[in-house]
Amino acid sequence: MLKFIAFFRRFRVFLVFLFFQVVALSSYFSVMSFPRTKFFNSSSAIVATLLSWERDVVKYLYLDEANRKLQAENALLEKRIQDNFISIDSSTAKINDTLNKLSFEHIPATVINSSHDYANNYFTIDAGSEKGIQKKMGVVSSDGIVGIVYDVSKSFAIVKSILTKDINISASIDDSYAHGLIKFDAKDPRNVMLTGFSNDIEVEIGSKVMARGSGGYFPQGEPIGLVKKVEPVEGKPMWDITVELHQDMRKLRYVYVIKNIHQLELNNLEKDIEQLQ
Repeated sequence: MLKFIAFFRRFRVFLVFLFFQVVALSSYFSVMSFPRTKFFNSSSAIVATLLSWERDVVKYLYLDEANRKLQAENALLEKRIQDNFISIDSSTAKINDTLNKLSFEHIPATVINSSHDYANNYFTIDAGSEKGIQKKMGVVSSDGIVGIVYDVSKSFAIVKSILTKDINISASIDDSYAHGLIKFDAKDPRNVMLTGFSNDIEVEIGSKVMARGSGGYFPQGEPIGLVKKVEPVEGKPMWDITVELHQDMRKLRYVYVIKNIHQLELNNLEKDIEQLQ
């Protein structure tokens, strides 16, 4: 510890200079609109690397806190293991050595840059194609759904945040068959809107809002938030439902990218259905 303090004192001027350089670059790139710029150019890759280094320093300084957070997330994942398997009927299926078939994998990553003040928000994670991440994979935290992968490089990925007006995540309330789409109205980063519910469906304040599971991005029942407010849509027989997110997107740090083992099979099947319509 004494050596670390001596090192810091000796190079404090350089470290302070480096810190402000990183802060300046971070501030500059955080205000840029990701869709209007291409992530895969040399300058963006350098900035992403610098941001990753900055996060590494923060991780070191707050290692105990980070470990507690990761332990809590791992415990939650262990509790959800059974939800990630689909059961196979042994009376009708030929079984080799198991009665369960893995449906989803979770790839851990850390958020190194993010926005939450715009109509369309994105965040960058320190994991890319070399870890198996692809476009359109769902992304969750230990608290709930946070977005969908928008673009990928070898070592990094940009995620379209749930705080995006066209995120369009299919969601249901509690275990009802009724469902709608999650959208962001750019008013409050703590809330999203659930659209598409007709006003003949009873919706109670405090009801759980979760992923419907369509599209294969998220497991069915993956948490999103709680119903905060229900208001009628003027001139339409619909509800305007405000959902308070489980995850505070302003504090997002650790995430898991969800890999659906059967995504290709699902996409091919649904593509065949679209051709029939």
